[in-house]
Amino acid sequence: MTRVVAGVLAAAVGLMLTVGAVGAKGEQSGKGMAAVERAAKAKKYLLVFFFADDADQTASMRLVFNRAADNFVPKPMRLEINVTDPAEAGIVDKYGVRGAPMPLALAIAPNGAITGGFAAPFTEEQIATALVTPCTQASLKALQESKAVILCVQNRNTKLNDAAMKGVQDLKADPKYATSTEIITLDPSDPAEAKLLATLAIDPKIDQAQTVCLLPPGQAVAKLAGATTKEMIVKSLTVKSGGGCCPGGAAGAKGCGPTAAQPGAAKPAGTAKPAGK
Repeated sequence: MTRVVAGVLAAAVGLMLTVGAVGAKGEQSGKGMAAVERAAKAKKYLLVFFFADDADQTASMRLVFNRAADNFVPKPMRLEINVTDPAEAGIVDKYGVRGAPMPLALAIAPNGAITGGFAAPFTEEQIATALVTPCTQASLKALQESKAVILCVQNRNTKLNDAAMKGVQDLKADPKYATSTEIITLDPSDPAEAKLLATLAIDPKIDQAQTVCLLPPGQAVAKLAGATTKEMIVKSLTVKSGGGCCPGGAAGAKGCGPTAAQPGAAKPAGTAKPAGK
């Protein structure tokens, strides 16, 4: 299961293989940053075509990008950014594409998560895969911020809901973990989440609550059925995270705390290659 989930989330953030993680500093200026803000306010996807020259490959990839954007449902906003334009330093630095292979296409979900990144040569079909479920969007957002994700799979038909949430709530209430974890609830009966459930190998008709623990870049380190405790969750997060005492393996003089986001922190380790390679 671990490799499957990592692969799917890695495919959604394939660009991270070649560029830095979201969160790099840059001046919040230019048409690029304005478009990011407009898309977020409109709750729309934003598809961005980054390029550096007018070579033949740029022209051919622009055509592919525009056809993909025309067929993307729901209808997205689209944008072209010349990475050599000083006025667009804001968006170039925010998404870490300075020095990346060009041209490339980037898909940004309404919540700001990168759901697809494709280095040339890419296809329309590859860009179409950037449309992901709401819970996948939320999970990617947290993972790209170097947070651990606790995915609570339950609804009114599942048993042991409160017992399953006990450990999750205790973990979130602990100051050592509060800011380095994200709690996301997934209704297994929601048809919009069928793809994510399939990826997690969870039957939509489960009769017992399940709790899935994810670590950046998208590694499923545990799938717990029924009741949980904080200790169970902490153990699952730390055993797989390199020995640290908290999500991400970070520990300092004051003990466990939030893991600071670092450039490249969301890079999928040893998964997919850039599109077309």
